[in-house]
Amino acid sequence: MNSLIKPGIRLVCLILVIFISSGCEKQMTQPVDDFYRFDKMSRLTIKKPAKTDFFLGIDKADIPLEVTAFDTEGLIIKTPQEAVSFYANENKLVDELFTPDKAGVFRIVGKLAGQVSDTVRLRVFDPASLTLRLTALDETDNQLIANGVDTLGFRIELLYGSEVLKVDMPLVLYVNGKETSQPFSTTEAGEYRFVAKGLGIESNEIVIKAISLPAYAIVRLPVIFHEINRQNLTGNEIRRLTDGMTKAYRNKLNLANGPKDQNATDVYVEFYPATRGLDGNPLSVPGLDRVASQKTSFAQEDTYYDSFNSFWDPEQYLNIWVYPNITGSYANASWAYFGVVTEPMVGMGTGVKGSSPWFPFGIFLNASHLSSTTEEILAHEVGHMFGLDHVFAGNGSSFEPCTAADPDHCSDTPYYDRRTYSDNLSAAFSERFKRTSCAGEQYTSTNFMDYYYGYNNSFTPEQLKRVRHTISYGLWLPTPFNGMVSGRKSGVSSIVTRPANLKYIKPVICDLH
Repeated sequence: MNSLIKPGIRLVCLILVIFISSGCEKQMTQPVDDFYRFDKMSRLTIKKPAKTDFFLGIDKADIPLEVTAFDTEGLIIKTPQEAVSFYANENKLVDELFTPDKAGVFRIVGKLAGQVSDTVRLRVFDPASLTLRLTALDETDNQLIANGVDTLGFRIELLYGSEVLKVDMPLVLYVNGKETSQPFSTTEAGEYRFVAKGLGIESNEIVIKAISLPAYAIVRLPVIFHEINRQNLTGNEIRRLTDGMTKAYRNKLNLANGPKDQNATDVYVEFYPATRGLDGNPLSVPGLDRVASQKTSFAQEDTYYDSFNSFWDPEQYLNIWVYPNITGSYANASWAYFGVVTEPMVGMGTGVKGSSPWFPFGIFLNASHLSSTTEEILAHEVGHMFGLDHVFAGNGSSFEPCTAADPDHCSDTPYYDRRTYSDNLSAAFSERFKRTSCAGEQYTSTNFMDYYYGYNNSFTPEQLKRVRHTISYGLWLPTPFNGMVSGRKSGVSSIVTRPANLKYIKPVICDLH
């Protein structure tokens, strides 16, 4: 049959075969096409957008989507995004973009060469389904002193049901119909109505009364020092200490002549040595009760039980125990107890008027702290009795890092990380008086409720309100609320009866140097 094919035709066929063969060989040596890299792909991940919550009618820009492909060895494969198909709730998207044009929850995946990525969840909210919640940050009351110094802050939250949403757009505070900033302060007494607005939504309304600085009555408290196993205190020393406490609470104590808090205020509380004893007769040394104890050294817990041997009626005396030879972990500490009130205040326990004390309510002064600055320590400790906490989270030498909640419930006292401060104490003495607040602000320590190093010369308006609340409603204090008139309720008083089931309660430990 081959003999029937003409020679010319055979030549053409031969050339054609050679051409085809050479063409195939050349094709086989070409680099593999980009697409075929994905036959080694083992994993596909989708990049999470910078934000995942969007608001209908507010967020209008298209959201670009992106995936990363990995081979079997975990190496990234260069991936043209136009080769990827993206789906939202199984519906294919156009041009690698997500458009937040309708409300709902959208589960986004990318698909490439038979692989499906992990899922990114995007949410689009209709503002009509959301609410704004406005909360005043003052936890004691919705009242403001109209002195231009007292401040009130607010928290504005965007809610979807009970869920608080994060937003990157302003939620604006308004007072009496006008936009305002926070914290809010004023010099004009009156009623102020606050709402927050954003996304076309208006929050609940909060009504605040701004009042002129109250003309607080001066309250004078008799003090008795129980000096345990010592003969060192004198009438002059006791008078110096109570005078110093008075100066602290009348905004006049500044032993270091340092700068004061710009909000420093008078608290209108004074202290004086008690003049009469339990039997109603004049004390030989005003303010002094010398006590002999069978113990010669005292752990902190020992003082708790021992003090009931000399716990004078706290509705007639402010008790201060002076203990020597403190041992154990609190050898360098003094301490006190928070008070108990009949009307609730955050950070304080509540009780019924007429209740007997179930712990030794007073100040425990370490005898080693008797010095030229003891009045600063006593101002600090009686502050605890009046409901004031430290301006940092913690007590003794145990400190917590910055907390979300203000540890002393006073918005006008900056709080800070005491542990970080202690760990990074500057070698330069003057620098030790400086703090960095948990909000990142630099300031100088002036508050009586701080620890060393500080100027210890100021109370603030928010602290004033807490002290006066305790004066007005506190149990076991020699105040008018508890029947004190002209320094005495009656001619004869007594030692507090030790509870039959007395249980140890840890005080607020203050490791003061």
